[in-house]
Amino acid sequence: MTLESNREKPRNFVAEDYFALKTVPMVLFHPDRMIIMKALFYHGIVEFRQLKHNIPEITDGSLASHLKVLERLDFIKVHKEIIGRKLRTSYEITEYGLEIFRKFEDSLKEFVKSGGGCYE
Repeated sequence: MTLESNREKPRNFVAEDYFALKTVPMVLFHPDRMIIMKALFYHGIVEFRQLKHNIPEITDGSLASHLKVLERLDFIKVHKEIIGRKLRTSYEITEYGLEIFRKFEDSLKEFVKSGGGCYE
């Protein structure tokens, strides 16, 4: 009996998971963008300063860049208003953004849930 005959046949870990995750735009897999979209998903409209306060160690420039990417893809929209003499910028998730984030959330749940059998 050889060593090869004792080995189990390799399992396909990715078959079901691969396609569920591939339906979600890869742009959402960045941790900071996940936090931004989650905040907007659950709170609707969030101000820039609130996002900055809740994302550890993010700079203004980095946050602004992530927000621009999400805006360009029509996941969020920007609201700017002047209060007193200060500009207040807030962000709101769009209907398309809601749809995409729900799909993203469902895909991640399925990915984690389906993982049990692949490590037995």
